[in-house]
Amino acid sequence: MSTVKYINASEFMEMLQVRGLVIVSIDEYEAVKEVKRKKLMKRKALSLSEIADNNLLPVSSKKGVNDWIISGKIKPDETYREESGKKRVMVLTSAIKRLGYEN
Repeated sequence: MSTVKYINASEFMEMLQVRGLVIVSIDEYEAVKEVKRKKLMKRKALSLSEIADNNLLPVSSKKGVNDWIISGKIKPDETYREESGKKRVMVLTSAIKRLGYEN
């Protein structure tokens, strides 16, 4: 049987601070995520990864968002490819609102 090891709470907190980490409640964490989602939804369009990473649609990957485009849930006129830069596929935020996933 192994012995239980204890750590000093103040040392633990100092270690977290040194590494730039904090402990927050799940409510605070979700509130920050919600603020970020609302900020993103104010933009004209979002990339597939921004949509997946921020749970704006019930999919968990870029491929999942792309499947929605292919299936027609997101209409062809609600997407475009960037002309410069990364040439990413972008989805208009109005498509997310039309589908009822704004909040």
